[in-house]
Amino acid sequence: MAMLFLLLTLFPQSSSSSLRGVEHYTDVTFAPCPKLCSGNGLCHRPDGICNCFDGFAGPDCSLHTCPLGDAWTDHAVGNDAAHRPATCSNRGICRAETGTCNCEFKRFEGSACERKTCPEGCSGHGRCVSLRERASLQDPGEIVESCTGAEICVDGPCTAVDYSACAKKWDYNAPWEAEKMFGCVCDTGYSGYDCSVRTCPNGDDPLTTGQLDEIQLLECQATGGSFTLAFRGETTKTIAFDASASQLETLMNGLTTLQYSGTDPKIEVSYSDGSAACDTDGNDILITFLQNFGDLPLLIPDGSHLVHASTTPLLTSQEVIAGTKERETCSRRGFCNSSSGVCDCLDYWMTSDGHGATGTRGDCGHLSSSPATACPGAIPCLGYGTCSGAPDYRCICQTGRSGADCSLMTCPQGKSWFSAPAEDDEAHAPAECSDMGICDTSAGTCSCADGFTGAACEYMMCPGTPLECSGHGVCSTMAMLAQYSYTGYYWESSSYTYGADSNNALTWDHDQIQGCHCSQGWEGYDCSLRSCPRGDNPQTKDQVNEIQELACTDADGLGSFQLGFGGELTLTLQAADTAADLETQLTSLSRVEAVAVSYANPGIYVGADGLAVDALQLCRAASQTVRIEFLAPTGNVPLLEVHGAAGIDGGPTVTELIKGTKENEVCSGRGLCDHTTGQCACVTGFMSSNGQGNAGSRGDCGFKSP
Repeated sequence: MAMLFLLLTLFPQSSSSSLRGVEHYTDVTFAPCPKLCSGNGLCHRPDGICNCFDGFAGPDCSLHTCPLGDAWTDHAVGNDAAHRPATCSNRGICRAETGTCNCEFKRFEGSACERKTCPEGCSGHGRCVSLRERASLQDPGEIVESCTGAEICVDGPCTAVDYSACAKKWDYNAPWEAEKMFGCVCDTGYSGYDCSVRTCPNGDDPLTTGQLDEIQLLECQATGGSFTLAFRGETTKTIAFDASASQLETLMNGLTTLQYSGTDPKIEVSYSDGSAACDTDGNDILITFLQNFGDLPLLIPDGSHLVHASTTPLLTSQEVIAGTKERETCSRRGFCNSSSGVCDCLDYWMTSDGHGATGTRGDCGHLSSSPATACPGAIPCLGYGTCSGAPDYRCICQTGRSGADCSLMTCPQGKSWFSAPAEDDEAHAPAECSDMGICDTSAGTCSCADGFTGAACEYMMCPGTPLECSGHGVCSTMAMLAQYSYTGYYWESSSYTYGADSNNALTWDHDQIQGCHCSQGWEGYDCSLRSCPRGDNPQTKDQVNEIQELACTDADGLGSFQLGFGGELTLTLQAADTAADLETQLTSLSRVEAVAVSYANPGIYVGADGLAVDALQLCRAASQTVRIEFLAPTGNVPLLEVHGAAGIDGGPTVTELIKGTKENEVCSGRGLCDHTTGQCACVTGFMSSNGQGNAGSRGDCGFKSP
């Protein structure tokens, strides 16, 4: 007999069919807990409840829990308090049979769906990185304005130097999405949210006059060693302290970030003294940028490997002339073919040397005919702009128009989904198509990446197919979701806000990221899962129902009011209505299954002798207290709310007399929920109850069969 018991408890039989991993239980006659907690928990006697080990759940501990991640969307639990840890980060379904997340297809990835998938894998022309890493890839030269002794010297006499002060980058660590939002950092020659767009050469418009090349000044004080220079994040090979101007030129020309593929010189280097880059008293090195136009990032020096025979070695850099030449696609005298990366120049314009003469830049910066006498277009600027006239003949386009002849349409802007920070922990500056779409310049419309929508691709779409939220919920922004809080029984209006302060960089997503607010009876990140009945666990003892009291006074019995629960209101209740009338009205509400309404005075009941004429009224001249016992739902039920009271002398008020201590568990903690049907598969020995431990039709597994 002992061997039979062991076999039955260790190897319970089950049906061959299952409902999304929900097993049909069969008899295990002598098992104190369902399936002996599947070996994944401890059985608590005598109530037969499993205490599951970490990673397991369910009445028999047969279910695996899934990883948690900061929620992409959720309901705030305080002002600006959201993105709490959630199963599968609220962007996937937990497969309880394996403990793995089934993430929203092609949009999210990671064990907890915690990462945004990079669009199209960056098309093979870029790197997929997080916003935090994106910040680390910034060029310090875009941030640091100068790198002189004031920044480098540790003290006044400059007895020591620290070049890290000139390598500053903005951090992006505090925001909730720093390691969640991923995007593409494109290779040179490619752009777009998915790195699918070829870039074209940029250049100076030669018809604009009085403009200057960028010139930066280095000063090197050393008698030995070596140094390096960094430009736009790329560092030169080691440069000897005594390198000649031509050697320094050659080493700097090796930088791919000096973006120019032609054969014309990229830079010009000159020394103020001698033929070596560094000398005892400090040599000035002038670097003129010949092919990179506009106000350029600072060259970042690293002289930590320099030495000096008699003092502290020092290498500094600063901008002496900010570049004022244009840095415009195709020199704004042509149009970029984004498929080939080749400029289609206007008539009489062709590739230049960057200085107006013919060359190999691939831009449209050389005018091959007589001087220009008009702006481009059969009608100047095609009627979408104003011609500046001589000598530059540039189109000043209307708002919404761009291009050499104003023929291109601009696209709307939104907060960028993936931009480098402009300060520590501040990113998401406005960008065309929110950096998550490609602008169709023929129509001025954005073609958004999968999972994004809006005129500027400014919204993250709600999940669900074929309908958003599977047709069982409302697609809402984070700010909208904050307007609701869950009582444990239903959603109610909340006073919390999310993103109300437009200057709070940490809640930038308040009007962009969207999630589902599910309708009653549905759950899951996409509202695709049916909810199962909840109820009291019949194995736990010494628990009580919630009892609330309604008190009011009304001398003439003509007053009226309504009661609310879960966002629903009863029909108008009259002061002269009875406890039975109130019970009928409350059970008509969808979230109130069963209540027992009685008079607090035990001497008042239907049929009692000697009752006053108004004794059975909800509100009477001598005041009345009515008790409302919640039979279903169970647990610590939220208070009923009084609405629209009129003509009542005193009250009505609702207070809690006895706090409910029964559970309100899915399938009463005695079964597994099949979310495809919303039905409970009860463990052996348990069946549907009436909510109070007796047999009934709730479908909750709350009745223990004899």
